[in-house]
Amino acid sequence: MRITALIFMLAAIPAAFATPVVSVQPGPGLTAAIEISGVTDLYAFQFDLSFLPQVLAATTITEGGFLPAAGFTFFVHGAINNTIGTISSTADTVLGSIGGVSGSGVLANVGFSPAGPGVSPLALLNVQLLDSRLSPIVFTTMDGQISQITPEPGSFALLFFGLFALTLAVRRY
Repeated sequence: MRITALIFMLAAIPAAFATPVVSVQPGPGLTAAIEISGVTDLYAFQFDLSFLPQVLAATTITEGGFLPAAGFTFFVHGAINNTIGTISSTADTVLGSIGGVSGSGVLANVGFSPAGPGVSPLALLNVQLLDSRLSPIVFTTMDGQISQITPEPGSFALLFFGLFALTLAVRRY
């Protein structure tokens, strides 16, 4: 019985000391969520995001629901530069002398519009996490990507143009 309890306690130790992960997760359409998992006492964060401007154009960046769970927040959207493909200085902080948020969730949501066909990496840069004592939190990052495929002409449009061309050919003869 004691050995079983010891095994369960030892198995739980790595989970208790796991490093938080900040990741880019593609969403529906041309969206991406900046997510965090396994964090304890997150009080503030900052990040930059890079993308290929030949493939995507950033349109929006909004606050996720994770940090506001602690109370009032101050969110900075950051600066979108579609010429070089960056969103810089996006930040969020809890306001007041309260503790941070623990667990997993969405820090921010990014919307894109198509700029051309291809695959764009979404790379996190200059990420910083702070706890409620304003001490740095150690973490890892995981980048993502979005595929922008140029749609084929619709089948109905192809059929219409084919029938139109056939009609013209028949009338000529």
